[in-house]
Amino acid sequence: MKIKVQVDQDLCTACALCYDEVPEVYVDVGDGIAAVKEELGGDGAIIDCCEIGKDVCERVLEVTEECPSGSLITEVVEEGDC
Repeated sequence: MKIKVQVDQDLCTACALCYDEVPEVYVDVGDGIAAVKEELGGDGAIIDCCEIGKDVCERVLEVTEECPSGSLITEVVEEGDC
């Protein structure tokens, strides 16, 4: 599976949920505002779950649903198993 990950920084309330729960993908860029790590491709990155780990992708999908501000945008762009 591959997922596209984004953060709408205008909506982000700096709650720290995403980078506390999935530090492999999200980072605090200052004042608690989240972003997708640049080494993964930054905002709009497409992450291969087979490479980063299925558990990481599952946590990304979970925090997307749990994000209180709705600032995390995650889209499954390719189905499949490793």
